[in-house]
Amino acid sequence: CDIGYKANNPLHLKFTKRDSSIFLRYVSTGVTTDNLQKAMNNVYGDPILYAYDVKAYNPDSTAVVIDMTTLFTTNVKDLSFFADAMMGGMVKISSSFKKEASYLDEIKAFDDNLSVKTVMSYGVSLSVMGMMKLMDDYPFTATVTRSILLLPEDKMIPRISDSRVGIFNSTKTRLSITKEDEIGNYSVAHRWRLEPKDVEAYKRGELVEPVKQIVFYVDDAFPELWKEPIRQAVTTWNAAFEKIGFKNVMFAKDFPKDDPDFDPDNLKYSCIRYVANSTANAMGPSWTDPTTGEIINASVLVYGNIIQLINNWRFVQTAQLDPSVRGKKLPDDVVKASLIYVVAHEVGHCLGFMHNMASSAAFPVDSLRSVSFTQKYGTTYSIMDYARNNYVAQPGDKERGVKLTPPKLGLYDYFTIQWLYTPLLDAKSSKEEVPTLSRWITEKSGDPVYRYGKQQLSTKLDPSSVEEDLGDDAVKSATYGVKNLKYVLANMGEWVKQDDPDYRFQQNMYNEIIYQYVRYVNHVMFNIGGIYLNERYDGDELPSYSVVPKEKQKRAVDFLLGQIRDLEWLNAPDLQQKLPLMSNISTQLEESIFGALLARRWLVALSAAKDDSKDTYTTREFLMHLQDFAFAATRQGKT
Repeated sequence: CDIGYKANNPLHLKFTKRDSSIFLRYVSTGVTTDNLQKAMNNVYGDPILYAYDVKAYNPDSTAVVIDMTTLFTTNVKDLSFFADAMMGGMVKISSSFKKEASYLDEIKAFDDNLSVKTVMSYGVSLSVMGMMKLMDDYPFTATVTRSILLLPEDKMIPRISDSRVGIFNSTKTRLSITKEDEIGNYSVAHRWRLEPKDVEAYKRGELVEPVKQIVFYVDDAFPELWKEPIRQAVTTWNAAFEKIGFKNVMFAKDFPKDDPDFDPDNLKYSCIRYVANSTANAMGPSWTDPTTGEIINASVLVYGNIIQLINNWRFVQTAQLDPSVRGKKLPDDVVKASLIYVVAHEVGHCLGFMHNMASSAAFPVDSLRSVSFTQKYGTTYSIMDYARNNYVAQPGDKERGVKLTPPKLGLYDYFTIQWLYTPLLDAKSSKEEVPTLSRWITEKSGDPVYRYGKQQLSTKLDPSSVEEDLGDDAVKSATYGVKNLKYVLANMGEWVKQDDPDYRFQQNMYNEIIYQYVRYVNHVMFNIGGIYLNERYDGDELPSYSVVPKEKQKRAVDFLLGQIRDLEWLNAPDLQQKLPLMSNISTQLEESIFGALLARRWLVALSAAKDDSKDTYTTREFLMHLQDFAFAATRQGKT
């Protein structure tokens, strides 16, 4: 199990006493009411999970002692970190708890919470389709920490979320007599409690400190080179908070050496942890008070192989114009700058922000080759986008001063901080905040800089809201990107020949070049039958949806058919002679690209049905386009 990782969502629990028994109850927070409390209590009670006998009382009976040992030393379902699961739909992983090989290890009590560590042992089994066993009762032991944290008694006023901004939220049902004839749903935004220490100074427009700062503690296990950029990644967000009147909101501190009360397992402390394994990733989860959405604790987990991921990005996306990244090891300054970006992105999640995949699509493609534009805006309007490095830039652009990396913070990031964290001091309730918050979004609804594009996890319907893309014209971006990949692949062997005797680095980068190429193909593919989607309220400028224009869809088809004709360069025969035997990737990609094109016919049909223009790209026209390409040689009497 990864250090610092919380495998399960927190349980919202409470203790109640009846006679000589203490009941541990699950708290139902999904339903709220303004004026029907009795009716809600009749239906939505707090179910009992466990009952405990009182073992002892204090002198005035205001406190009791119960024995909860078995809750932590047995494989209780609600607290289990090891769950049976299917991997890829074929491989089943299951476990059997070994009680005799498990024990209570350590208990730490803090002022408002306690942590219980248990050494838990399992036998793990893996089977394929329920038949062939890959592993049978293999021993596995982990040290598991469970915490019980007292939630704030003085509750923060929730901020009602809005689907037009990318902010994590919790959905609730409101059981009330309202002006609508329905029991409606609403959601509360996840956010830290940020209040001005000096309210009058804040009202005068002065920068003030918050009552409570947001502090992240940096793991002392990190490599020394990483620590300062990680600290900078946290404090980067202060620039956005200053725009709304707060100073010194975000702090980064090293793990204290001389504080006996500090413990990274104490949920009072939000930590950035180093997970020493081969995973090439990072993540930034947070946990909230379910009644209000107040973020109570957050973690950033940085996995040990994150540098390889950064190296892959920089090599395949910028090696065409940046000699400093043409090797197996990145220079320290590149590592530092890249870590600031990666960790700042994860800290953004910890502040409550979701991915905004539309931010990079608001850039005109040619602006990514502009010195003044890129120096000001980087590669995207939000670091919560998946917009990495400037793969549009061409050899020679770096010498002119074109910036190759994302911004520290984008304009959309400043806006989301404003929307989520600006105190509306005159509002006495969540409902009173809504008109102001909604107006802020509507005022910017016609500006693509502030458009929120949801991450599409299955079908990619909106081509302007996808991962790893740059610019507002996928064909133009991909044309630049493919040109750069050809350059990198042709020169890679010369760049690293002194440092790669076994060709492992070149083989890895060859694979990464193929992956990057497929990304460019997909960015273009999503335009065919594509529909732009917008979260919309009454009064907003953008429509809820609009079809990708016919001309743009046809250009996408022409580009992809052109790629099918020109895939030989990806085979890299000189390089392949130095690598283990493999097939030519061009053959596989020809079939994959054409098959993917054919599969888009259903989306072309949908977009045609939704197109209210006079010039619709019909399914028939699309399929004729593909047929003319496929049968061109046959019609000419060729093989």
